[in-house]
Amino acid sequence: MKNQYVILKGVLTVSLIVLLVGVAVNHRVSVQGTLGNSQVADGVPLPPPVQPPPKLDSVVIADGVPLPPPVQPPPKLNIVLTADGVPLPPPVQPPPKQLSC
Repeated sequence: MKNQYVILKGVLTVSLIVLLVGVAVNHRVSVQGTLGNSQVADGVPLPPPVQPPPKLDSVVIADGVPLPPPVQPPPKLNIVLTADGVPLPPPVQPPPKQLSC
């Protein structure tokens, strides 16, 4: 019977040690997350951040024919224009309607 208790003691001791180590490891991982330390996750890493294209402070010049100058509207003159020639005849008045009985 003593032999059976020795095996039982050994199994319980090993189990207790494994449980204590597991609690200690899990406690360290949870404490590190709360203290601001970064945790490493398994999986696909994020892609690197996209860098914006560099801004060039140079003047771009295009080769070719330049645009024509802008068209200026003609000046407005306060002159009354008259037309030469024969004036139009006066408008024709229709004859009055006669009442029929």
